Amino acid sequence: MLRFLKWIAIAFGALIGILVLTVVFVLAFFDLNRLCEPLSAAVSKSLGREFAIRGDLTADWSWTPRFTINDVKLANARWGSEPNMFVLDRLAFAVRIPELFKGRIVLPEVSVSKPRVLLERNAKGMANWEFGDRKKEPDRAEGQISERWIPKINRLAIEDGRLMFLDPSTDTRLDMKVSTVVGASDEQAVELSGEGRLQQERFILKVRGGSVLDLWQKDRPFPVNVELKYGKTEAKVSGTVAEPLELQGPDLRFEAKGPDLAALAAVAPMWIPETPPYRFSGKITRDGERWLLKGFEGRLGDSDLTGDLMFTMRDERPYVQGDLVARKLDFKDFVGIFGADPTPSPEEPERPRLLPDKPYPVEGLRGADGEITFRSDNIVTPWVPVDDISVHLKMDRGMVTIQPVKLTVGFGAIDSNVTLNARGDTLQTEVKGKIDKVPFKRLLAGTPFEEEAAGTFFGRIHLTTIGNSVAEMAAHSDGGILILMEQGRISNLMMEIFGIDFAESLQKLIGKDPSIPVRCTIADFIVSDGVVKTQLFLMDTTDTNVLMEGQVNLATEDLDLRLSAHPKDVSPFSARNPIKIKGSLKKPRPYPEPAPLIARGAASIALGALLTPAAALIPWIELGLAEDSECHALVDAATSKEKIPQKERKQQERR
Repeated sequence: MLRFLKWIAIAFGALIGILVLTVVFVLAFFDLNRLCEPLSAAVSKSLGREFAIRGDLTADWSWTPRFTINDVKLANARWGSEPNMFVLDRLAFAVRIPELFKGRIVLPEVSVSKPRVLLERNAKGMANWEFGDRKKEPDRAEGQISERWIPKINRLAIEDGRLMFLDPSTDTRLDMKVSTVVGASDEQAVELSGEGRLQQERFILKVRGGSVLDLWQKDRPFPVNVELKYGKTEAKVSGTVAEPLELQGPDLRFEAKGPDLAALAAVAPMWIPETPPYRFSGKITRDGERWLLKGFEGRLGDSDLTGDLMFTMRDERPYVQGDLVARKLDFKDFVGIFGADPTPSPEEPERPRLLPDKPYPVEGLRGADGEITFRSDNIVTPWVPVDDISVHLKMDRGMVTIQPVKLTVGFGAIDSNVTLNARGDTLQTEVKGKIDKVPFKRLLAGTPFEEEAAGTFFGRIHLTTIGNSVAEMAAHSDGGILILMEQGRISNLMMEIFGIDFAESLQKLIGKDPSIPVRCTIADFIVSDGVVKTQLFLMDTTDTNVLMEGQVNLATEDLDLRLSAHPKDVSPFSARNPIKIKGSLKKPRPYPEPAPLIARGAASIALGALLTPAAALIPWIELGLAEDSECHALVDAATSKEKIPQKERKQQERR
């Protein structure tokens, strides 16, 4: 739009210059109406559109002659919604003849009556302000127009102006009024205001600039004030621009607030997740072709953000770069990234599923490129206690990489690399993760089990999947998960809450210690087409081995798990029922198994019988365990155990 309006000004400046220079060398009584046809033909040929001066051309002669042009039109593109792109009822202007011989166009006054400008795009994205062949390589020097061709206007009066913008692809229709107003110092400023519709939401825009004279004053920045309302979203930009005709040297203050950032997806070229209410502010500057948002600060729900952002165009694509810090990060404010609702209404019915099923807009994920870093060391989460988080995000034509996502937990860390390929209609996702020395005690921070907990977690995760939502991704995932904990302790109370009713026997075997020593825990899962199956789940305590077997169907979210205890010594307390866990991920339902299917209290149940080569991930994953650790011994037992005959293995797996 700015380019179009600039060229309109240049075209009229050139037209005015041609008129005046022609008239200077003709007789004072020459009929200027004879120039209408050749001038119209010249402009039509230049723009590739019909341009016509249909009214009279008149002049009031002096050293500062006054000209009047009536009834001007410029045809719209062939596919346009209306015949004309630009119409003008009357243009009156005065010209200083001596300035023309100095190569400058100076207009002491300009009066414009009923200008009508229609800017629109069609469904294919073509714009009616693109003249000529849009496939033709642009001339780099095309936009380098000397300032002498831009008329200097001392006084501008716009009466009953109108600017319309239409874009069916975004369901946008704006109808703006354009006029000049007189300020307190009797200086005329341009004011644009109006309203319309943008994706079914009401859109209101008010723009006010400074005096027209300030446009040409190098030592006087041009004041700008813009107010925008879109639905319940409000934004304001105020400040000055050093060179407004070239949009150079902006010194602007930006403020915005609204109930949900996702509302901005209507005007942004990229996907924006749903968020809680927000309020942001910052300073807008420009460095060449880069627009900078410095000192960005704001609130997003209960989270407190700060940092810097940069916007530009690279290879004709929007590019955003940012470095953001959360002085406080509440995870519930960012669940929209996963497709969950960050502000659920208490009146809405409870979802039966745990995993969000809202699809990601794939086109939005490939709509812009960029690189953003994000970090915080003040984190609030109802799940895993996290002490620090850092994220590095890159977007490249639909290839989104998040490498790494690092969560610091105590003296340990959880590192993940996530890749999303959005270049097709269906997202292709790969997740690689590493759990390194995460303390069990830190995971239970703030719970009644924290004091008795001990141990360190290691692990690996590698999943690949397809799908356009978290639920769909989970339902099609493949890969494996391995988690180990060594040299740990677990609270008796925690075991009781989990329904492992052999805790009492362990207490009597090992004394009145409120916790149970855990030599090593191995949880090895294989994931195939959304079904998570236990390859091996073993908790090896000093007196008892706890096994879990079964599966979790991520497509249906159904649970089918079974926990059982294998005492290492004969004990009168060993006859306890296994625990079945049914239900769903959202509402698990544990209960004692009514008819135990295994023999209990047998000292002959050795560790080797529990570890089989079925643990598929253990042999090829280096977990950094100490050579003399209990878990290292279990891993060695699993990898060095003699092969079980195929027939016997199948029987064992069926059991």
